[in-house]
Order: sequence, then structure tokens, then C-alpha cells
Amino acid sequence: MGEGAPIQRWVQLAGYTLIIATALAVLRPFLVPIAWAAILAFATWRIFERVRHALGGRAALAAALMTALVVLLIVIPAVLLSLALAAEIGRTFADFRLSALTVPAGVLAVVRELPWLGPRIADQLVGVLADSAALERLILAHAGGWAAAVATAAGNVGRNVLDAVLALLTLFFLYRDGHLLAPQIQAGLRRVGGARFAAMFDPLGRTVRAVMYGTLFTALSQGVLAMVGYWAAGLRTPVLLGAGTVLLALTPVGAALVYVSASAWLLVEGRVLAGVLLLAWGVLVVSLADNLIRSWFLRGATRVPFLLGFFGVIGGVATFGAVGLFLGPIAIALLLALWREWVAAA
Repeated sequence: MGEGAPIQRWVQLAGYTLIIATALAVLRPFLVPIAWAAILAFATWRIFERVRHALGGRAALAAALMTALVVLLIVIPAVLLSLALAAEIGRTFADFRLSALTVPAGVLAVVRELPWLGPRIADQLVGVLADSAALERLILAHAGGWAAAVATAAGNVGRNVLDAVLALLTLFFLYRDGHLLAPQIQAGLRRVGGARFAAMFDPLGRTVRAVMYGTLFTALSQGVLAMVGYWAAGLRTPVLLGAGTVLLALTPVGAALVYVSASAWLLVEGRVLAGVLLLAWGVLVVSLADNLIRSWFLRGATRVPFLLGFFGVIGGVATFGAVGLFLGPIAIALLLALWREWVAAA
């Protein structure tokens, strides 16, 4: 009996591994919707608890109401913004093609004066500009990965809609049954790592929530404020520039890269007053919003150094796609909190 015990443990371990691997393989197509649903449920759980309490503890009704609110306040605005962004991207590409077809003669003269390769580049440029089809092929050829990414995104519209529906369905059940799932997770953590390991996840949960709220609300606020500035400055694509501001505000690079570049473009165009005012708006309002909102949400939470935050965003997106904007920084924040806890306990 004693000799068979190690064999039995290995058989159990192999069985557990097979079950987990098979379940993960089955759930793999749904991991992204599940991740989005988990992020939304975790971020809005306190609001859901208040709604459920106001409805007399009726979890199903509260879950349905919260899911509807997520659709109204997040999904529909995101769809409308995406449509406006797509329209501006198309208009920007059309403007670029038109401007490329009408390159001033002075530009060609400057290019031709460049040493060594200047005359050859100028001759090829003249030939390309004379043929709009050749110009389009050149743009698409050098767009490479970006063109493929846009084409893939356009071709996956049906898949994205399905993922959104699955995420909302999962969100409803997470709301409805979350009060049963949370104690089971706590019990599992306690059994795997002990009571101290399970208790450690309470402050880590607050850290994750602070990072999510701080990062998201800061980026959205900066994007909206910057978009107002772009529109007031008379830039033709305020929604596109605002979306770029939001994306960069989600990273440690910051929103300043967009509004400073836009201000420089206005100055180059000779619109000095608009450029100066946009730069002042960015420094005094957009960047100030970053300091105020992020500091308010992250007070008392684990601070993530610049380099680790940058790696978290870039690595998260590269590994998980769009949901990695949140999963990457969350993973880094959790790792950093665990590291500081372990060092403090040493």
C-alpha cells in the first residue's frame, strides 16, 4: 500500500492536469470575452452591491439592470465613437491621397537637390504621382502590417460582435452569482497558499481596482478634454486625435505626445495663436487632469514605476490584445504588491 501511494499521487496529478488542460482548450475561444466580463464585473462590483441592496437583494434583477447600464453607458458610446473614428480615418486617408497627388514643385526640387539618391528619388516620386493606382499600391505596400491589421479588424466585425454579446452574457451571470463565486475563490486560495496568502488578496484587490479606475478615468478624461481643444483649434480630425490621446494616456508615454505634436503642426501651418492656445490647454488642463485624477484614485495604492508600467501596457497588448491594456498593468501591479509584501515580511 505504501509503495502504491506515490504512484497514486502521480496518477491523480496527471488526471488533474488533463482535466484542467482540456477545460482550458474548450474555453480558449471564450477567454477574451470572459476576461472583459471579469474586468467590468470587478470594476463595478460595489455599484452592483448597492443596486442589489436597493432592490431588496434580488440578484437576478440587479444583474439585468447593471448589464443594461453597462450597455447604455459603455457599449453604445464606444460603438458611436468607433463609427465617428472610422469616418475620420477614411477622410484622413482620402485627404492624404489628395495631398500626395498635388505635391508642390518646390518639394520635388528640394528632394532632387539631396546628395546621391536625391535625383533618383525625385524621378520615382514624379512617376508614382503621375499614376494614382501606383500611388495607392505604394501606400498599401508600405502600410504593410497596418493595412493588414485594418483589414483583419474589418473582416472580424462579426466575431467582435459575438465577443461583445458573450462578454455581456458572462457579465450578467458574474453579477448574479458573484456573491457565491467569491467565497469559493477565497477558499481555494486559502487551501492552496494558506490563510495569509488568501488574506493578502484583499489589499491586492483594492490595488487592482485603483489601477483600473485611475488608468481608465484618467485616459478618458484627458481624451475628452484634448478633443475639445482639438475642435476649438480647428483641427479637422478631433475624434481621431482624441482617440490617439486616450490610447497614449493609457501608457506611461502620456497624452502630451499628441497635443504637443498637434500644436507644432498648427505652428508650422502659420496658425500661431491656435497652436499656442492648444499647447497651453494641454499643459494647464489636460496634463493637470492626469495629475489630479490619477493621484486621487491611486492614493494609498501600490505605485507602479514608469518602466514597469510601460512594460505592463506594451507586453499586455502584445500578449492579450486590447484587453491587455488592463490585464498587463494589473499583472504588474499584483506582482509588485506581492514583491513588497514578501520583502516586508522577510
